Amino acid sequence: MERIDESKSAMLGEAVALEREYRHESEMASFSEAGEGDPERIGIAVMGAEGDVAQAGSAEQRFPLESVSKALTLALALADVGTEALFERVGMEPSGDPYHSIATLEEGEMGIPANPMINAGAIVTTAMIRGRDGEERFDRIRDFFRRLAGNPALDYDRAMFEAEDKDLNRALFYYMRSHDVLQGSEEDLLVPYLKQTTIEMNCRELSRIAAVLANAGRDPESGERLIGEETVRIVLTLMFTTGMYDQSGRYAVEVGMPSKSGVSGAILAVAPGRMGFGVIGPALNEHGNSVAGLRLLEALSSRWRLGVFA
Repeated sequence: MERIDESKSAMLGEAVALEREYRHESEMASFSEAGEGDPERIGIAVMGAEGDVAQAGSAEQRFPLESVSKALTLALALADVGTEALFERVGMEPSGDPYHSIATLEEGEMGIPANPMINAGAIVTTAMIRGRDGEERFDRIRDFFRRLAGNPALDYDRAMFEAEDKDLNRALFYYMRSHDVLQGSEEDLLVPYLKQTTIEMNCRELSRIAAVLANAGRDPESGERLIGEETVRIVLTLMFTTGMYDQSGRYAVEVGMPSKSGVSGAILAVAPGRMGFGVIGPALNEHGNSVAGLRLLEALSSRWRLGVFA
């Protein structure tokens, strides 16, 4: 892992200042209350060796993880049930369809979602996390997120959870249950997934999670193992191939870091063995990815040669 020195910190500030010169217009609605009405609220943090961190812009502003949470629950599910059991019910392939599409469930093996980074696949992944009921399952998810982020007070946004339109995710859930991909109630299996997407954090906390993944699953400050090394390998591989919705291929070419985005405008990006990023930029493109986040990460990846094939 690399140290984040003053020169990198200065470059981060320069990159945000340059990005703020652009006008950010959304082609898709953001789910971030933090960015509502202000697409220029751009923030970024980077963490490296021994917890060195630099940040710029609105890095302390809190936002819901949305689909970024999928990468983290994938790690927990793999630890709970193992690779073979998980991938009997979820595929590993890019879908090429929007993240909320039900069409992918009708392709290939009926009812099996294409990968854990689309909504249907994430619902199955979360359902496989151990827990006597939905409440215990979510408690374990929240505790895991808290350990990774280094914040024991992290929680979900109850108002956002209550207000969200849940019908499309319910449709995915009941379609898969009708094909025996899932067995159990909405309360026990779907609700934990819906809650996990509204867990809030800031760029600094998100960069810490990315740094854990960059450090092969070890806490960059204490050295404690938080995620198994093989689990990290699988999670990063699927982030690289499927983590940026149906823009994953282009992002892999232009940025080259395993990453996961969310429709709050958040992006978690990992430079394996080097550093981890947390980014927020609420203006979204047509794929549901942060316009500012994409440009910031592309610029920094090019300047610091962070791509996995650089």
